[in-house]
Amino acid sequence: MSDTREVEALRAELTARDYRITKQRMKIVAELASVRRYVTARELHARLARARAGVGLATVYRTLETLQAVGAASARPVARGEMGYLFCPVAHHHHAVCTKCGKVEDVPCRSAQKFERALEADLRFRLTRHSLDFFGVCARCS
Repeated sequence: MSDTREVEALRAELTARDYRITKQRMKIVAELASVRRYVTARELHARLARARAGVGLATVYRTLETLQAVGAASARPVARGEMGYLFCPVAHHHHAVCTKCGKVEDVPCRSAQKFERALEADLRFRLTRHSLDFFGVCARCS
């Protein structure tokens, strides 16, 4: 997931929304993008500390909030009631999460359009957003 194009697309999105692009913020983005599983802010901070990135925990939390606001991070509860964060391409997609190792793969959103139309037609429900994760076992763990 550490695709340079995705990080550059995020940089453009942050700039377009008038967020500052700082060295610390981009170090956090790069580290989060290099992990293919949900990580807590504390885990991310520890990884950055090991790399001697010079980024404070408060900066990690603020950056994760910003990434969520622009759609570049997904969050979900993980162990001990903490939130785990995952770097995401800005384009809408879903996740396939391995329940053994925690690896996460992006799943394109094409199929959800049929479900959206069915909600609108059958229930007269106008969907404004959605989130969908698939849980199972990845090829390496099976």
